[in-house]
Amino acid sequence: MDLAHDVFDRKHEEHMDAELLESVLTSLLAMYPEAPVAAHRADGVMAAMPDSVPLRRNPVLKARSGLDLIMHDDCVLKGWERVLAEGAARYPVHPAGQPEITGIVYGLDLRETHGVILTLEVFAPGEAPHGTVSRTEIPEVTPRFATLCKDDHGVIVKIDEAMTQILGWSSEEMVGRRSTEFMHPEDRALAIDNWMEMLASPGPGRRVRLRHRHRDESWVWLEATNHNLLDDPDHRCVVSEMVDISEEMAAHEELRAREQLLDGLAEAIPVGLFQVDADRHIVYTNDRLHEILGVERADTVEAQLATVADADQPVLGSALDEVLGEGLQADIEVELRLPPSPELRFCAISLRALSQDDGTINGAIACVADITDSARMREELKRRATFDELTGCYNRASIMRALEANIASGQRQAERAVVFVDLDCFKTTNDQHGHAAGDELLSIVAQRLQSVVRDGDMVGRIGGDEFLAVCPDIGGPDQAMKLAERLAQAQREEVCVAKGSIVVRVSIGVAWSSGEGADADAIVAQADNAMYESKREGAGQPKLAIAVEVPSFESGSRHSEDA
Repeated sequence: MDLAHDVFDRKHEEHMDAELLESVLTSLLAMYPEAPVAAHRADGVMAAMPDSVPLRRNPVLKARSGLDLIMHDDCVLKGWERVLAEGAARYPVHPAGQPEITGIVYGLDLRETHGVILTLEVFAPGEAPHGTVSRTEIPEVTPRFATLCKDDHGVIVKIDEAMTQILGWSSEEMVGRRSTEFMHPEDRALAIDNWMEMLASPGPGRRVRLRHRHRDESWVWLEATNHNLLDDPDHRCVVSEMVDISEEMAAHEELRAREQLLDGLAEAIPVGLFQVDADRHIVYTNDRLHEILGVERADTVEAQLATVADADQPVLGSALDEVLGEGLQADIEVELRLPPSPELRFCAISLRALSQDDGTINGAIACVADITDSARMREELKRRATFDELTGCYNRASIMRALEANIASGQRQAERAVVFVDLDCFKTTNDQHGHAAGDELLSIVAQRLQSVVRDGDMVGRIGGDEFLAVCPDIGGPDQAMKLAERLAQAQREEVCVAKGSIVVRVSIGVAWSSGEGADADAIVAQADNAMYESKREGAGQPKLAIAVEVPSFESGSRHSEDA
């Protein structure tokens, strides 16, 4: 055994000679006369144990390969590579199904003397091969390849043992019966067509996949190749080579079931889906996508999204570039125009990149949701938060924000006017004609104000009967007063309501300022004061107040000196 230890423990630069390996084999068999052994080819597939190997009481393991009996890991792989390179190796293993047990495999390359690679397996409770030898459980392995012979009528005349192991039928139960009796009814037509084609010429026919009935009434997928040897004097029959492909077909069935599940989910969800490849060709779409976009299945993503409004096409193009070019995520909202309807619709598109294991981007998946209702609701909420419901003018908060934004715009020499308009005797109108007439009057006054102001000017309702016009870039006090006079003139015409006519009187105050140092509240207060001066005079003529400027930070020291 010292020789064996020297062989397995020391690294060998060259493959050991046959005489040395034979000595190691004799030593191992003497040391472990009851340890299981197995014969292998160089590719790991098990082979028959040669009679020339001087076994003791060693049981011979049978399986497709040693990997059917032990758990595959790096130690096993490296050990096997060392056997091939050096001639001998030993390495730890764990029996399949019993990972808690550790054993030792001794491998010897005996191809020069016995034509096989021999492994001897010693399993014991501990890490080292000491103590009571334990024989591992050998899993029962069903062969995958089988052969049966048939006459020219398709009647089985002979089967091998592998056929019995695969299907469970004995030779007596199969011989004398037509092979179609063991086939799935749905596959018989295909089998007969393949059989007739094979009979037309000698030699092998086309491979065909057929389901065969197992003795336990289950179905086994077999791939059959019929060889027409009817004219061959050594055979005088058709030899069918059968391969058990049940595992492969089960994997296909599982994949198909998953694809059907994904297809069902894709059609059930209330959003549109599409997939594109790296060249922007459409790979997949669901029905909901076509309903949303109003476009049938197209070849390219540009054609598929052709109903996206022209104004949003650049946004869409940039999003696709980011996702397909850089692997970024993109979430955008776009408008849709679906002819012949003039209705404008909206959708949200979420794009996500698809990539290979090495990070290469090979396409993208997109979800498309119709958000028309939510977009309209959002716009309605925005409108209500911005505009007065009765008059359509900006509300107080919005008109003040607009004024503050104009002041903060950075236009240091900008000249702006704020026009404060108040209806005189509005309470009397409500008392005499009712609140409905008062509401109607307010709407008409607002319309007249909006019809007179310039493009870019804004009119807001800041109180019950008070309005404010913000007029940027007015050009000076004179121009501001001319605009105010036009506003006053537009209100002097009588207003007809349901209960009669109303003579409209308004009081108007004008505040003017320039530069960015102005204060919005201060300007409005100046205009308000001027409006009250107009109201006290009672002539309906606008009054002007020059707003006091607030010194800016940059010019603060100079203004302090002027003060």
